[in-house]
Order: sequence, then C-alpha cells, then structure tokens
Amino acid sequence: MFFRKAKFGTPDGVEDDLKQLDSEIEKFEALIESAPQKLREQRERERTMIPAPDDFADRRRERRFYADLSKGEMKNERRYQTRNTILFVLLACATASICWWIYMELIRNGVIQ
Repeated sequence: MFFRKAKFGTPDGVEDDLKQLDSEIEKFEALIESAPQKLREQRERERTMIPAPDDFADRRRERRFYADLSKGEMKNERRYQTRNTILFVLLACATASICWWIYMELIRNGVIQ
C-alpha cells in the first residue's frame, strides 16, 4: 500500500474569506476608534447651533396680516394706534396728577409730615 501524503494547504476560497473578514475587522476597529471624536464633534455642532425661534407663528401671522392689508387699511390702523397711544399717555398723566394731588392734600392736612 502506498500512502499518499496529504497536502495541508488552504483552498483559495478560504484565503479570500479570511482577507474579507480581516478587512471587515479593520473597518469596524476604525469605526470604534473614531466614534468618540465623532460624538464630540456632534455635541459641539449641537451646542453651537442656534435654536429655532419660538415666535415663528407670530411672525407668520404678522406677515400675513401686513400682506393682506391695503394701503388705506394701513393708514387707518396707524391712525387708531396713534390715537390709542395719545389716550394712554393722557391717562397716565391724569393718574400721576391725581396721585400728586392726594399726596399734597395729605401733607396739607398733616396726615403725612
């Protein structure tokens, strides 16, 4: 009987599979090594980003309001606002005058010295 020597070589397909596994392992190791840096960059981006304003709805409503108004309506609206402002100033002056009058009466009657 002739004994043949068994060849202990690796088939071609196994070497290709090993190379592919090695490349995948290297890829995952690189991903793991770069993860902390990516997280730091993401946190820094989130920290430096300006958040969206909360008054978007108000701005949109105001923009729509002014877009819908005609020139005559704008003049009327300004007139009403001016009149209301003047009335408010007059009310504040009257309130201050009454407070001053009460204060002076209290001093004159000797309640406050």
